[in-house]
This record gives sequence, C-alpha cells and structure tokens, in this order.
Amino acid sequence: MSKGSFELHQLRCFVAVAEELNFRRAAARLNMTQPPLSRQIMLLEDRIGLTLLERSNRSVRLTPAGTSFLASAIDLLQRAEYAVLSARQAARGEVGTVAMGFVPSAALEFVPRIVTALREQMPGIRFDPIEMMSYEIVEAMHSGRLDFGLTRTTGRNREIESIQVVREPFVLALPGGHRLHEPARVSAADLDGEAFIGFSAERGGFLRETHRALFATAGIAPRIVQEVSQTQTIVALVNAGLGVALVPRSASAMQMQNVSFRSIEIPPEFTSSLYLNLAPNRSTPMHDRLRRTILEAFDTPDPKARRAAVRFD
Repeated sequence: MSKGSFELHQLRCFVAVAEELNFRRAAARLNMTQPPLSRQIMLLEDRIGLTLLERSNRSVRLTPAGTSFLASAIDLLQRAEYAVLSARQAARGEVGTVAMGFVPSAALEFVPRIVTALREQMPGIRFDPIEMMSYEIVEAMHSGRLDFGLTRTTGRNREIESIQVVREPFVLALPGGHRLHEPARVSAADLDGEAFIGFSAERGGFLRETHRALFATAGIAPRIVQEVSQTQTIVALVNAGLGVALVPRSASAMQMQNVSFRSIEIPPEFTSSLYLNLAPNRSTPMHDRLRRTILEAFDTPDPKARRAAVRFD
C-alpha cells in the first residue's frame, strides 16, 4: 500500500472509534478485539500523515483534523455501500434506462399498460417511450438508439426478434346520426361508396396497406375524403362528421362526443397486429426482466422461455 492510500476497513474502524470515543465499545461494535483495532487506526494515521485521535488512559478525543476527516470518511463509506448496492441491482436487472419506440396507434391502450406494469414491478428502471413510425423504430433499433419497439409489423430482419403481443379486430368509427348505426349487422360491403377517412400513404404504413387489401378482397371502393397518419386524428375527423373509418379496436378507448364504435364483419385475416421488437445485443439481466414484464403486461407467453422465439428474415 502506497503512502497516502488507505482501506475502507480502516475507515470503518476510525468511524466506530470516533463515534464511540471508546476503543472497547468500538471494538465490540466491529466484532473485533482492541489491539487490531488500535493497529488499524495507527495505520490509517500513518497513511494520511495526520493524527486523528488523541488518546489517554482515560479518554479518546478527536483532533481538529479528525473532526474534519470524520465527515468525509462517513461520506466515502456511504458512497462505497451505494456503489455496491447499485452494482448488485444492475446485476439483477433492477436499475437502468431503457428506450422504447412505439407507433402512435399503440398510445391509447398498450403503452399505458406497459408503463403501469414497469412502475409496479421495476420501479428502479427509467423508461423512455418515444412515438415513432414502424420503419423509424426498426432503424433506431439497428443504430442502438432503442432497446424495444412496438410496431404494427415485424422487424423484418433476422437480427431483430419480433413477438406478436396483440391481434385485434378493426371496428367501425361512425359520426353521430350516420345510417350505419341502424342495421343489426354491418359488413365490408356497406362501406362501398361511403365517405371514408383513411391512413396516409406517407406514414400510414401497415394499417393503410391492410385497408387497401380489404377493399380489394371485398370488391368495394369507399370514397376516400381524407387521409392522415395517426389514429387519433382519424377519430377526430370522424367526430367532425367528415366520414367513417376503420380503426383498431383499441381506438374505441377514445371518447369523443360525436363518435361511436361498432363491430363490422370483415374476413378474419384482416386484423391489426402489434409486435414487440427486441433490438440486437440486448441480453442483459435488465433487458431480460423488461422483456418478461412487458410480455406479462400483454398476457403473452414468452417464446424465449420455451426456446421457440420466432425470428423474421
């Protein structure tokens, strides 16, 4: 040990004596005998080149240097203990920061579900949800800016693991007083020629593609009056009376005065899926715990636990 350096054990010995002002009581507190305790104090004083304690047969007192050193010694010991605690928490995946991109249509129901689960089960994690489009999420995961992503399509890359967590039907959003409130059953055929609000080509992504495929399969041609990028905006335009819309069922959580939602009969293959995507090289204890917690929030079995996780090329 070089001159000027000291050990945490020596600091603990000094703090015990400084607080007890009695070697016998300090030794008992540290579960050791007095001679080795005195030896550690002498070594500490020798290392720092200062007298910290004045000793006599009857008393022990702190020197001015000892009084000053005591506060710093306590702070050092507390920080050392915190460092060990933090390292252990990190090893168990209890602390850290994670970023997750999510498509706007997941904001109404699914992101709040994840946030609630993480706050309850992993309060030491800082969770940063970021609203993005699906292709932006995939790019950000590849560049290392995101740890997880919620998208309407798979990662479409062998390095990104994609797990389907939601498969929800489309529902029909109708403005107040619309004729399609009346029939007992509504099908895709009822949308033929109807004023329709859809997803835009630039940022509508998977949902727009699904609508187009449905229209082609059903042989119908709704009258597109407006196309926008986000589900919330579509529902707001329905509320304004501009037309009807097909939106994922989770959008029915939106409450607007002039909008109602009802079921519509369409072929079962036309649904809106949501995938949890995991960025490459994220196999830390924290990410493993996050993965499990998020999947549990969706009541989705973890394919990794069954050694059957699907990867998409």
